[in-house]
Amino acid sequence: MFETGNWLVPTNAGEPFMEKPPLYYWVATISAHLLSGFMPLYDAARSATLLFSVINFSFFILLARRAFNTDHISDKRIWIAFALYLCAPGILRHSHDMFTDVALITGATIGLYGILGLIRQEKVAMSALWLMFGTVITMLSKGVFIPGVLWLSLLLAPIFLPHCRQKLFWLPAIIAGLAALILILPWPILLYRQHPNLFMTWFWENNIGRFLGFSVEKLGAKANLTRVPASVLLFALPAGILATLYFIRNPLKRLRSRNEYLVTIFPLLGIVFLQISATGRALYLLPFIAPLAILGTQTVLALPEKVLRGFSCFAATLWSLLIIFLWVCYFIALSGQTQAWLTPFSKWLPMSYQMPFSIVALLVATILTAIWFLRGALLSRQITLRAMQNWTLGMCIVWGITFSLFLGWIDYTKGFKDVFVDLEQHLKGHYHANDCMASDNIGESEAPMLYYYTKILHQRQDRFEKPEQCRWLIVLSKQIKPAPAGMTLFWSNHRPDEFTENLVVYKSIE
Repeated sequence: MFETGNWLVPTNAGEPFMEKPPLYYWVATISAHLLSGFMPLYDAARSATLLFSVINFSFFILLARRAFNTDHISDKRIWIAFALYLCAPGILRHSHDMFTDVALITGATIGLYGILGLIRQEKVAMSALWLMFGTVITMLSKGVFIPGVLWLSLLLAPIFLPHCRQKLFWLPAIIAGLAALILILPWPILLYRQHPNLFMTWFWENNIGRFLGFSVEKLGAKANLTRVPASVLLFALPAGILATLYFIRNPLKRLRSRNEYLVTIFPLLGIVFLQISATGRALYLLPFIAPLAILGTQTVLALPEKVLRGFSCFAATLWSLLIIFLWVCYFIALSGQTQAWLTPFSKWLPMSYQMPFSIVALLVATILTAIWFLRGALLSRQITLRAMQNWTLGMCIVWGITFSLFLGWIDYTKGFKDVFVDLEQHLKGHYHANDCMASDNIGESEAPMLYYYTKILHQRQDRFEKPEQCRWLIVLSKQIKPAPAGMTLFWSNHRPDEFTENLVVYKSIE
């Protein structure tokens, strides 16, 4: 999009990529244009994630304040909920990622804030505006599922909340919905008019087909019975467990409370739909963690002081030991003794990596460590909030130290950079300007990296045979196969210790 200027059809390495609508790509492209003069292009594009995350966390605080019916931003319930939200592994892990889900969860939080305002009849005009924005952002970020759950939650409100049966509730909601449609419809209409086949790929296969199951075999991510419950348990830990405990104590009371109805019905509907969907991923739970954190706060507030003090002590001990452990591992890696001391981690981290010394990484990790061990002045004196702050701060500090000291090692393990740089070096003098390269089994991650490092746009053929038009064939395979008839093996490589994931290039025999 940055190179082609085509704002209608998202592309991935030259191919239409219709899994998601283009809102995140639009924002990332605009960020790239605005900021690439001050920072690398990839960081400029990634700034879109920072923007969406800041908006999401800001609206979460507003949503929590409205849900707890308080005018004071210092209310401890808001910050307990915020701590529960931040420390959920799904949020901690994915709020940094450069992908469409960060826009989706932002839109969901904004939409929830707007609906709750309509339910409580607070700042009705602005609440309708936020509902409109939330609907537009969720729809143009990932598709119909989350805006559908948002509006179903709104439509069911009159069943449980009698005051929502009045015109004062419905009229602003209808106006918000119509305004949202005006902003949403241009993209799918233009897409359908210009590329009807791509519209069907997006709407029918990636939205309807994923739910009903007829496109799961093609698109992947088949659901199973345990994935959604496991995600509530682990991906949203501990908010998912705490919210469930609070809900099952008196479910009808939660649904009949104007403060708790929305943060109950939205995740409840979402989890039910995800459970019956033919497609399932832990990622799909991301928009529901915010209301789970708000509900879970009530369980935290009901815990005895002795339990909270014990949990706070446990968190302080656990994260302190992990921080010390990370520093020990770092100095062992710097000394070059990884084979002798860190072999148990060889399943995830290759022992061949040589840890470089970085003064910047060392300073950042040192500052984070100092913040942890001098955190007393930063934490609340109120035991309930202090316990959650201890847990969340420790998790964030461990995350920060890990990605300060070990980012290079993780990149070396997971990244394809060295592989594609090696390919680019080997192709020099052999790959001509008028050449093309066919591909077999190259995925949506490898194809753009091939283009990024070699400037080659592959031509997908998805069969292991000599291409009809191209002299070159690139394959991602578990084993290095003998060359197809009429071709010879030119190059192969893989990520460190990934011997069953080989990139192989074949060249036509001339």
